[in-house]
Amino acid sequence: MEEELLTPRLRLRRWRDEDEAPIAAISAEPEVARYLNPAAGPFVPRFVAHWREHGFGLWAVEPRDVRDAVCIGFVGIAYPKFLAAVAHRPEIGWRLGSAVWGRGLGTEAAIAARDYALDELGLPGLISIIHPQNRRSQRVAEKLGMSVTQHVHSPTMGIPVQIWSLDT
Repeated sequence: MEEELLTPRLRLRRWRDEDEAPIAAISAEPEVARYLNPAAGPFVPRFVAHWREHGFGLWAVEPRDVRDAVCIGFVGIAYPKFLAAVAHRPEIGWRLGSAVWGRGLGTEAAIAARDYALDELGLPGLISIIHPQNRRSQRVAEKLGMSVTQHVHSPTMGIPVQIWSLDT
């Protein structure tokens, strides 16, 4: 169970109670939320519970170069319980606040999480569930070496979503 991963610009770390407000605010940003499943309830307890159950999960992301940095998003590996058709497959997911978009931070964090999942956890592959109009996330998936392998109807979004896959 890795407590934190470091990239050149980011710290991917386990969750703290004080992360709830920033991640809820990020998830409520209209530009961020427009391609997401509606989320109910607090985030951090769910993220912590996934770590406890599976020994891996989503990390809080913060910049390394800022004193007293706050959470700017998340990245990591989790089972997507919200989509039954693929709930048994580990998903790499990412979400950063729009204030930090356009700097390659999502890709940097996702590469670290991908490498950890494949090299340290020994997972045989990963998926990513992406809204078909979310070009930013599609670009991150492409940079991870993923490609679209299927479309699955999302009952909460009411549309088919793309399943991107990376198999080793």
